[in-house]
Amino acid sequence: MKLLSSLSIRKLLYNKRFTIPFSLFMAFAIWLTITIDQKPTIGRTFADVTVSINLENTFVAENKMSIIGDISEQKFTVVVRGPNYAVSPLTASDFSLYASAAEVDAPGDYKLKVMSVKNSEEYEILSINPPTVKVNFDYVETKEFTVTAVAEGATAAQGLIAEAGVVGGTEKDSITISGPRTVVNKIETVTALAKVNKTLSASETFEADIVLYDEQGEVIEPTNLSLSANKVNVTVPISKKKNVPVKVEFSNLPKGFSKESLSAKVDHPNVTIIGTPETIDKITEFTLTPIDITTVSASSSTFQVLPKLPEGVRLLDAIESFKVDVNVSGYIEKTLTVSNLKYSNVSSGLKASNGVSIKNVKIFGPRAAVNKINSSNVYAELNLTDKMAGAHTVSASIGFEGFNNVWAIGTYNTTVTIK
Repeated sequence: MKLLSSLSIRKLLYNKRFTIPFSLFMAFAIWLTITIDQKPTIGRTFADVTVSINLENTFVAENKMSIIGDISEQKFTVVVRGPNYAVSPLTASDFSLYASAAEVDAPGDYKLKVMSVKNSEEYEILSINPPTVKVNFDYVETKEFTVTAVAEGATAAQGLIAEAGVVGGTEKDSITISGPRTVVNKIETVTALAKVNKTLSASETFEADIVLYDEQGEVIEPTNLSLSANKVNVTVPISKKKNVPVKVEFSNLPKGFSKESLSAKVDHPNVTIIGTPETIDKITEFTLTPIDITTVSASSSTFQVLPKLPEGVRLLDAIESFKVDVNVSGYIEKTLTVSNLKYSNVSSGLKASNGVSIKNVKIFGPRAAVNKINSSNVYAELNLTDKMAGAHTVSASIGFEGFNNVWAIGTYNTTVTIK
């Protein structure tokens, strides 16, 4: 039996399929024995470790302040020492670095001590570098600002004018800015800066950057600020100006009235207008809002009239209204009854009749003309558009036969029956 056992062990020792695994096992066992018995100590360094801030039950949390900026951009180096078997498997993710905000009692910049939570007691942390984390605490403020356009280096071709740029396109002329209260409250103006640097012959739109300025005109960097828009469109309007005469207009003139018979004086007989070149080129005179002729009389001949501005045109002169004096020198007034009624726009199949004469109609015009007028020269036209059968009260337009320079003062109504 001993012989057989001896032969079996001898065979195994010469069998490579046994000896190779057996050698590896023995080597590992010897290494493990030495490691456990002697416990060699090693040190390791871990870089690019991030830190977190504990805000629970702090002044910051209670007062709804915030950490300004991204503290994850600050990286830390951790140096540890311990048994080889405990330190070798470690990675940077095994370290939880944190800092307490317990000492924070007001907005501002702080350097908070960085500490670490270990996942094992078998090694020690020798150092954390840097030992503190820089943190800014502040209230977050949100405000809306009007954006002012600035077209840098914009000039116009000869005969044209490059006007101040305007925020245009689909963007609003205001933006919302959120960020630290101490920074947001410093913002005085917000501009959309377009670097044009060219001569323009027509209006053109450019992309512009948003630039923030404080009260002293110094640029505020948008670090830690959130803007609803970082770029907008700025349009540079190219305009043209022209000096033109002012023209007085009248409304509600009687049929056949000669405008040349009226004379009016304007306090600003000429004005300078400005607008798009294509519009300005077509304008030869500047027209005022019409004066209702039925309001002009001997006691009412001076009017404050607003300008009637075409689309895309404005006054270059600072004039809000124009004083117009209608010349009624030598004009007189007469009162008479109008019995001659004329019906217009009567619906098909209907007939108007029984119109009531209009009494106390005031006629106004040059003395020579008014003295010749009698009731037979005056008529009242009644517009019966859309009037059905029945009695109606309608407005009357007073007209004159044989006279083109007189009018009726005031407005008049009468009744008419439609059958």
